[in-house]
Amino acid sequence: MNKGYQSFIEHTGSRLSKNSFPTNTCFSTYRFSSESGTGYTSIYELNAFASICIAEHSYHRDFEYAIISDESISIHQYDSIDSDRSYLRGDVYSGLQYIGHTSDNELCRYVIKKNVPAKVIAVQLAPEYYETYLKKEIGINSTSLKNELQVFPHGISIPEISSIFNQIRNFKGNEHSTKLFFKSKIDELVAVIIQKADIFQNLNASVSVADRNAIIEIMAYMNSNLSKKFSLMDLSADAYMSVSKFKYVFKSVVGQSFSEYMTQKRMEYACELLSYSNLYIAEIADLVGYKNAGSFSAHFKKY
Repeated sequence: MNKGYQSFIEHTGSRLSKNSFPTNTCFSTYRFSSESGTGYTSIYELNAFASICIAEHSYHRDFEYAIISDESISIHQYDSIDSDRSYLRGDVYSGLQYIGHTSDNELCRYVIKKNVPAKVIAVQLAPEYYETYLKKEIGINSTSLKNELQVFPHGISIPEISSIFNQIRNFKGNEHSTKLFFKSKIDELVAVIIQKADIFQNLNASVSVADRNAIIEIMAYMNSNLSKKFSLMDLSADAYMSVSKFKYVFKSVVGQSFSEYMTQKRMEYACELLSYSNLYIAEIADLVGYKNAGSFSAHFKKY
């Protein structure tokens, strides 16, 4: 187990549970319940190549802690969170994807806000993967790969990454099928990152920092209010842009159109509710912004 996960487990007083992660017993699941809050952290380690973490925590008060990192390439997706000072590049919010390289023994401070469940899925690639395996098998230089990661802005949403994470989260299999499946998904994840790095290299030059930050704030608001009906005119005004500029900047920053992004986020949340709650379809439809179950079902099937 890497130092970051070990540090968090110790800090929260988590204990290895006999009840493993719901969809895959190959994960090691650590649970905690204290005056600070409750939650679980499920970890799968793929030999020395990579680790996968799926976690959900909820705190009764602002929760602050610090961890020491291992050298790794991290790909995180926050399905729900309200946090600050998590990374040097900015706050962490619901819907954010983070792709970057962390150095060995780097100190990361976290503040997770109370009463907002922190739901995250993450893959951490160890040096054995990107300095040995990728170089030997594919001919990718690790220095070049680390440089390519720097083109990704703080706060992105790449639908292909969300899709891979959903497949990882929901996969059910035995020890051997899990190892094969997760290895293939990690390779696919890296392929997507390398592909998208070229695209973001061109996009980054065409959007100002102020416009990018405005879109990031809009995304955070949307992700926290998926049951609402959003008006492009209102959101554009909030971002101090015309509608046409808003649509262009949104796609440049996020990598997909406004409507594609909203559909993706609503359906991801719907999948989570369908899998892990006892709510009726009509209740789920309302929570993800659809007026009736029929309309939701039609969009869900299409998605």
